[in-house]
Amino acid sequence: FGSSGRLSVLFQASEKRALAMAEASAGSGTALHEVVDRVLRLTLNDQVASTISPQDVAGLQLRAMEANSMLASSGDGAAAAFTATPTLCALAVECINIVEREELTLGVARLVSGGCEILATLLLLMPPRTSGNLSGHFSWVDDTLEEISDQLDFLALEIYCGLGRLEGALSESEALPVVLDPVFDDFGSFWGSIEHRQALQELSAWLLCVVFRALGYGAVTSRSLMEFANNDVLCLCSLLRGLLASTLSERSGLPHDLAEIQAEALSALCGLTAPELAFPFLRQGGPGQSGDIEDQNRVLRFYLEVLCAAVVETGLLEASLNAALHLVRPRGGLTAQLPERGLTSASKLLAFLAALTLQGEGDSMEASAPSPGARVRDEVRRRADRLGSLLEAVLASGPEGSSLKEVVISCAILSASLAEHESVDGSEDGFTLACRMLLPVCLDSGIPEGAEGAVLLVALAALASNVGDFEVHHRRLTELVSALKPADRLRASARLSRRDPSRLPARRLPELQSLFAEPGMAPEVEPEPVAELAADVADSPVATAPSAGLRDLVQNAPKEFRCALDGKLLCDPVLSPSGIAFERATLARWLQKHGPTCPVTGEPLQLEQCRRSPEIRKRVTEWARREARQREPRRKRK
Repeated sequence: FGSSGRLSVLFQASEKRALAMAEASAGSGTALHEVVDRVLRLTLNDQVASTISPQDVAGLQLRAMEANSMLASSGDGAAAAFTATPTLCALAVECINIVEREELTLGVARLVSGGCEILATLLLLMPPRTSGNLSGHFSWVDDTLEEISDQLDFLALEIYCGLGRLEGALSESEALPVVLDPVFDDFGSFWGSIEHRQALQELSAWLLCVVFRALGYGAVTSRSLMEFANNDVLCLCSLLRGLLASTLSERSGLPHDLAEIQAEALSALCGLTAPELAFPFLRQGGPGQSGDIEDQNRVLRFYLEVLCAAVVETGLLEASLNAALHLVRPRGGLTAQLPERGLTSASKLLAFLAALTLQGEGDSMEASAPSPGARVRDEVRRRADRLGSLLEAVLASGPEGSSLKEVVISCAILSASLAEHESVDGSEDGFTLACRMLLPVCLDSGIPEGAEGAVLLVALAALASNVGDFEVHHRRLTELVSALKPADRLRASARLSRRDPSRLPARRLPELQSLFAEPGMAPEVEPEPVAELAADVADSPVATAPSAGLRDLVQNAPKEFRCALDGKLLCDPVLSPSGIAFERATLARWLQKHGPTCPVTGEPLQLEQCRRSPEIRKRVTEWARREARQREPRRKRK
C-alpha cells in the first residue's frame, strides 16, 4: 500500500479468499446503510463540523445522502451494495482524504473509520477473482484502493502519532478530561482522551481489516505487513496493538470477524523476529548488499532492539497476550476453527516472546536506562501467571513432534528469564508451575530418536534447571542422554554454549554441559561467532540506521533530523525541556555516564523530562522514505 502501484501487486493475493466470504452478503445493504448514516450524523455534530472545513462537511453530506438514497432504492443484500458501489467508494475516499488536511481528533478518527469500514464491507462482498466475476461496479473497489494507497500509508503514520501522544498523556495523568457529549451519545459515551484513544484503536482495527481482506486472510504475513508499514516497525506495532486491544461487543462497531483477523495478526506478529525483515533494501538488491557479516549482525541486533522497544512502548505485549488468551478460550459466536487456530497463534506467541527475551539476557532493570530487551524480560515476568494460563491451554491440545519441541524450547528460554527474579513471598508463578507439569509428561513418554529428539532433550534439561527441578529429574535425564548417539549428544550440547538466537540459556550450565559431554571428556564449548567479537552496537555507525540500506542516508540527513549529541539520524527522538532533539538511547547512555546534565546546555536534565516526539519521528520517516524510494528500482505497474 505504501506507494502507488504496490497495491495492485499485493491485491492479487485476494484470489485465495474463501468463497464462503461472499455468503456475508445477507444484510449487507442494511449494514452499509448504518455506516453511511453514522457518517452523515457525524457531519451534523457541532464539534466535528468545527474541526473540518465547510467544504469537507458539504462534500461528505452530499456523498452520504446520495449513497443512502441508492441503498434505499436497491433493497438489501449484495445487489444493493453492487448498485451503490461507485457512490460508496466515493464516500470512502472523501472520509479517508480528510486525514491529509486535518489532525486525527476524535470526530475525524470516527469519520475515517467510517470510510475504512465501507471499503472493508465491500471487500467482503467482492467475488473472488477466480470466479471471473470481478467486472462491473465491484471493480471500483480495486480502483479505489489503488487510488488512495498513499493516503492509507499516511493514515497509518497519523494513527501511530496520535496513539503515541495519547499514551504519553495517559501515563502522566490518571484523571483525564472526559466530557459527555449531550447530543450524539450513541457515537460513544464520552468525548475525551480515553474515548479518543478508543476511537484510534478502532480505526487501527478497520484499517488493518481493509489490508487483511484485500490480501486474503491466509495470505497475510509479517513481510506483507512490514511492506504495508514501509518497514517502520514502531508504526506497525502501534497499529497491531490497536487491533489486538479491541474487543468485539454489540456496541463496539468493530468487524464481525474480529477474532479471525486477530488470529491472523498474531501469527504475522510472531514472524517479526525473522532476520530477513531487518534488511528490506538488501532483499530488493539495493544499497547495503555488500555489507560484511559483522555489519549485518549489528543491523540485525539493532532491529531486534527496536522491535523490543516497540513491543513494550506501544503496549503490544499486553494486548497480544490478552488477545491470545481470548482466542484459546472462545466464547459463543466464534467459528469452530478458531480454537485450533488460536492455539497455533498461542504457541507462536510463546516463541516470539522467548526470542525477544534473549535480547535482554544479562541486562538489568536496575540500570538508569534499562535496555529494550531488559524491559521485555521485566514485562514478561509481570505477566507470568497469564503466560502460565496460555501454556496450559497449549499443552491441553496435546502438541507432538516438532510442535512440542518448539513449545519446550520457548518454555526453557522464558523460564530462564523468570528464574532471575524470585518472588518476595517465595510463591511460584503460574508459568513455572505449568512448566513443572510439562517436564514429567515429556520425560516419561520418551524422546524420539535422532537430532530432533536430542534438541528436545537438551531443552527439557535446560527447562528442569531453570524451574529448579534438575535434581528431581536428573536420573531420568541421565538415562535418556546415555541413549543418544555421539553426534546427537554433541549437537545437543552445542545448543547450551552457542551465542546466537538458537542458544538455550540455563541456570546450572556447567552441570548440563557435563551431562551431555562424552564420558571421560570435558564439555566442548562452541567458539563465539565473529559478529559477537565486534564492538558494541552503540559504537557502530550502522547502529543508528534501521536497515543497512540507510547507512549512506545518515550522512546526508538534514540537521533537524540528527541527534544533537552524536549527529546521527533520529530513530527514537525525544525533546528536552529546552526543545533540543536527542536520540533517546544515546541520551540515556550519556546521562548514565556523565550524570543528570544536558550535554548541550549544561543545565540539569533527567531522562524522564524528555518526552518522545512522534511528530519529529514522522517527519524523519517521511524524509527517509522519499530518499529510499529514489534508490528502489521502479516496479512495473500491472
